[in-house]
Amino acid sequence: MTRSTLAVTLLAMHFFLPGALWARVSLVKNGSMEAGEGAGAIDPQVADEWTEFGINVERSDTVNMIPEGSGHALKAFGDGDSSTSGAFQEVADISPDQNVTVSVHLYTPDFDKLGGSGQAGLVVEFLDFFGSTLASEELYVLDDSSPANTWIPAVIGPTAAPSSTTKIRVTCKLQWVPGDVFGAAYWDDVQVAADGSENLVVNGDFETAGTSTGQSSVGIDDWVGFGDQEKSDDVALDGSASLKLGSNEPFSGLFQSLGVLNEGDHIFMQAYVWNPSEDPLTDSSLAGIKLEFDANADVPPAEENLPFNEDSPQDEWTLVELNTVVPDDVTVARIVCIYTGDASTSGEVHFDSMFAERDSFPGTNQLLNSSFEAGPGGPNGLTDWTEFNTTGVSQAQKSCFSVPADDGVCTMKATGQEVAGIFQEITVSPGEGLSISGYLYSPASGPLTGPGLAGLKVEWAVGGVPGDIDIGGSDNTIDASAPVDTWIPIFIDYTMPEGSSALGRFTNIIARDTAPSGTVYFDSCEAVVLNRFDGADGDNDGDEDLRDFGAFQRCFTGSDADMLPFNCIVFDSDDDGNVDLTDYGFFADHVTGPN
Repeated sequence: MTRSTLAVTLLAMHFFLPGALWARVSLVKNGSMEAGEGAGAIDPQVADEWTEFGINVERSDTVNMIPEGSGHALKAFGDGDSSTSGAFQEVADISPDQNVTVSVHLYTPDFDKLGGSGQAGLVVEFLDFFGSTLASEELYVLDDSSPANTWIPAVIGPTAAPSSTTKIRVTCKLQWVPGDVFGAAYWDDVQVAADGSENLVVNGDFETAGTSTGQSSVGIDDWVGFGDQEKSDDVALDGSASLKLGSNEPFSGLFQSLGVLNEGDHIFMQAYVWNPSEDPLTDSSLAGIKLEFDANADVPPAEENLPFNEDSPQDEWTLVELNTVVPDDVTVARIVCIYTGDASTSGEVHFDSMFAERDSFPGTNQLLNSSFEAGPGGPNGLTDWTEFNTTGVSQAQKSCFSVPADDGVCTMKATGQEVAGIFQEITVSPGEGLSISGYLYSPASGPLTGPGLAGLKVEWAVGGVPGDIDIGGSDNTIDASAPVDTWIPIFIDYTMPEGSSALGRFTNIIARDTAPSGTVYFDSCEAVVLNRFDGADGDNDGDEDLRDFGAFQRCFTGSDADMLPFNCIVFDSDDDGNVDLTDYGFFADHVTGPN
């Protein structure tokens, strides 16, 4: 009896047994790196003189308008998480009252037509000397109703430049509602004319390549890349493609979200890595897989009170307070003593007698070293506090005996032409009141002058986020001593700690030494939550149905397997390295059918 005949026979016996609603879940999509356009998804160079924003933007030779025939255009496409992508260029020497006209042509092809909520067009901003926006206009001419394979003009102006204008910013922009976009937009022949001048835009046809040599961040479907990475057919363990990570950047890699992981979830991550003999890892370079974590709730905006300025009293301590309520989901508050200055600011501000009180602990100061007496001084010299901008044009450092302290003999002194200060993190509970206070002082011998401000700030963090499982471990990393020209299994076996809840991320990464460090390849990436459910949901759709059975059938090895086929860990219910009749019995007893 063949493997498929055996499995079909067993399925007929068991498929409609009642079972659990959920199943042991496979989290990674496209772990074999087969789907996606690969290295050809982006021109190896961006357009000269243009600044790209968003993940999915590239200089492309797929279509072009100018010049006729072969050439390039700017291409952008959306993804599910962000909401904009494109490129901009600032054009200088624009004077107030000049009539400015900006134009471009847009295109979407029938084989990759823009759809969903996607809108593409042109944005023009009039800027003053400092880069502040005085006025702006937007025009979107491309969406899901636009004809394909047609260059559509977008023209803004003529518009009189407002008073104080010194330049304009021209942006080719694609925008969308997160999760509701598909297809691509192209721009070509960007023109800017002021009172009928010649075109002021440089490289408006996108033919000149810039010095940046980025590669597609989305050349492999369901993954996001960074640094020197690409889809490759040089070697492969499963299928015909793998992920190639090179040595042009200090760090290069590819990552994918695993969704929300909670307390007690037992995650097993596995990949195979190839260290090629023609260009192996060298020196202290490493390659491996990481399990990274982010907060699974939106972090609320920071709150601040910066009332201390050049009009505040000199040579006396002034009380500054910030009273608030801890937002939902927040479990950590960062208490910040902050000073802000610019090129016109001079003088100094001292902080002392800091106090942070939680409603749940009335009368108790949650801050350590609140009067700044402990610590050796100098950069990073305040015990229990973290300083930022301790050197250069702004400073935040311990100061003793320079002014009469409010408590003890030392203070925290801030000065300079930028932002500087110190912070300390405390534990808080959602919904409770938080009262923060401190005393500020500016001496008559060095008073705060100009637009500088100082005061208190609180920044929020969503707790329950574990530390990352980084490369460098014995099981999840290879180094220069690794064997060459063989697929090496690496893994992370981790259980989410008590009280944790976070977004997990599977990351393949190479960390190179200061010298060129070689190339590695990754394939057959899998991530499975082993204990959350009691079955096998191979496609993470919340049920065990015929699709999962088809995957089980492909994975069935019998009891004598040397290595599980790709994407089959989810079906190995007893973790013995094979998928056999024992695992089938476990799978079949939990089949739900589609939900």
